[in-house]
Formats: sequence, C-alpha cells, structure tokens
Amino acid sequence: MRFRDITGQRDLIGKLISAVDNGRVPHAQLFWGAEGSGQLALAVAYARYINCRNKVRASRDEDLGGLPADSCGECPSCIKFSQLAHPDLHFVYPNNADGNRVKKDSRSLDYIGSWRDMMLENKGVFSLDEWTAAMDIGTRQPIINVRDCRQILQTLSLKPAEAAFRVVVVWLIERLEEVTAPILLKTLEEPEPQTVFLLVSENPDRILPTILSRTQMVKVPRIGNADMEAFFRAQGVEMETARELAVRSRGNLVEARSLLGDDQARKNFHESFADWMRLCFKVDMPALLAFSERMKEWKGEPLKMFLRHCLEEVRACLLTGNHCGRWTAGSENEKTFWRNFSRFVNASNVEQYYELFNGAIYQASRNADIPALFTDLSIRLCRVMAAAKK
Repeated sequence: MRFRDITGQRDLIGKLISAVDNGRVPHAQLFWGAEGSGQLALAVAYARYINCRNKVRASRDEDLGGLPADSCGECPSCIKFSQLAHPDLHFVYPNNADGNRVKKDSRSLDYIGSWRDMMLENKGVFSLDEWTAAMDIGTRQPIINVRDCRQILQTLSLKPAEAAFRVVVVWLIERLEEVTAPILLKTLEEPEPQTVFLLVSENPDRILPTILSRTQMVKVPRIGNADMEAFFRAQGVEMETARELAVRSRGNLVEARSLLGDDQARKNFHESFADWMRLCFKVDMPALLAFSERMKEWKGEPLKMFLRHCLEEVRACLLTGNHCGRWTAGSENEKTFWRNFSRFVNASNVEQYYELFNGAIYQASRNADIPALFTDLSIRLCRVMAAAKK
C-alpha cells in the first residue's frame, strides 16, 4: 500500500508527507477515525514512505494522483512492504485461540499468514468482525493480550534489520487488556532509537488514558462523497448508481465494499425491517414472536449486519421527516416507507432507537439468545412507537 492507493484523505496525506520530509516523525502516533476511514491502510503507507529509499516527487512526468510525493515502489524496502514482509515492520492485532490450530495462549504471530492475506486482499480496510471470521475463533472475543505485549518488547530488544525506522503497527489498540497496559507504557514513553509506534483506533474513548497521553493523535476523517463516488466508478459502477452508493456508504469503505458486493442483501434487510416495524406498530405479538424465532436463522455476522442496517433505516426516516431527504439514497419503495414511518422517528425519540439497536448489536456479539433478544427489542420498539402516536 502506497499513499496513492488510498481512497481520499489527500489533505491528511499531504501533512504526513510534509512532516516526514521535514524530519518530524513522532515516536508514537495514534491514527484514529470511524470504521472504514482507512486509518490502518494510511498507517502502513506512512510507514512505507518513511522507510522508502527513493521517494518520488510529483512532476510533469510523474502523476501521483494529486499528491506531492510518495514511496517509489521499487526499492528493496518498498518491495518488502508491498508483501508486508519487511523484517522491521511488525503487526499486533486482536486475536484469540481458535481451539484447533491455536488451542490456547494465542499471539498475533500465530495468525500472521491470515493477517497478510486479509490486508492485501482488502487493501488494509476491513472490520473487526471480518477479521474475527478470518481467524475462525468462533464465539471467543479478540483481544490484544499480555503475550503480544511481551512479544513487542522481545522484538524491540533486537537491533533493526535494515530499515531507517523500525515500525510497530498496533491495530485497534482499544482492544488491549487493561492489566497488560503497564508492559507497554514505558516502551511508548521511551522507545528504542529509530522505533516508531503507529497505533490505530476506531474508538479512542475506550483507550486507556495512560496509553492515550503518550501518543500524538492523527484524526482520520470519514471519506467524502466525491472520493467515495470515484471509488465506485473505479469498480465499473455507472455514474448515477455510484452517486447513490456513495451517499449510502457514508464515508465507510467497509460499508462501500458490502454495498458493492451484495445490493440484494440490503434490499432484503429493508423488507425485513419494514415488515418488523409494521408488526410493532400493530403490536401484533403472535407475529412478533414468530419474527423473533425466525431471526435465529441470521446468526453471527449477518444478524449484526441487519441490526446495523436498522440504524441506517432510522437515520433515513429522521432525515426524511426533517425535510432532508436529499441526504438519503434509496429506491422509490424505500423512500415511500421512510416518508410514512418518519412520523414515528423524531428528535425526542431517535436516541431511544439508537440505544435499542446498538444494545442489540452488543448483545448479539456476546452470543445472546436471539429469539429472546428480538422479543425484548420488539416490545421496547412497540413502546417507543406508542409514545410517538400520542
């Protein structure tokens, strides 16, 4: 991954390039932003640029996609970075035992082959759920454990192999176990010479303050609609469809890839959500119980995708009801439903909807009983709608 391969973020990339060119490379940086903003890919491209031996500059003969400079892609360092196999590039990421190949005491290194495949296939942009599925750890929660922290210390005790800067990339640092944090603190505060820590986060509020205080924060914004539209166009999507999908994705490349790969699933999600809300409106408990029972067929990732889609539907209804429908994109059937249902979604209850659906996502990720989860959620939704009718 090079800077030119990253979707959007041109202003931020320009600042990173300027900092490196002026010799300002902080020893610990936190690249943080919402899921799908490309912060992991950006951190790896940044590490590659730092260590590139023959950086290229924009000129009449060299088109860098609007960037002032980039890594060359041809020097020994770049070639190894392109395969994520540079001896001075180290990754730490959430993991757990899979009960098969890794029976217990897992480390990031146990999954390095799967990690490289995931990174290269998705160009450094994927969700924690996708990574969890790739590890095939079942219901176990992925964490950054004490063994990973000790591995970092062991790695840094050795001399760099060949790079100007040895780089440690820690993905989703908020997944660090609290009891293991002291192992990293001194290293982050006083790292070995020519060592750079690039921490990546989607939820900086969940990072331990002692870790947060030792980093320089780099805010990675959501990707703009124009850049998202260009992403879809590059995949061969027609202009009108690309514009619609760009709005739907809301600057999230993970969501964009999902929309690109399976638009039919989204239509199915909408129909299920609409039917569910109609049943809640009628307070049809027998039908709601049957619906809740059927939802156990959508276990795992599909279920969480559906619940996240429910949040998108609530957002569309709120915007439509406030005469901001231009910020939504969907079929005529979807827009008709949003107009009709928008009278039950307003400023006074939208937080309730978000709390209910986000809570359900959390419970689903904790392996809750699905019929019971949806029965309880349906009853609560009935109450929210009943209050809106008054």
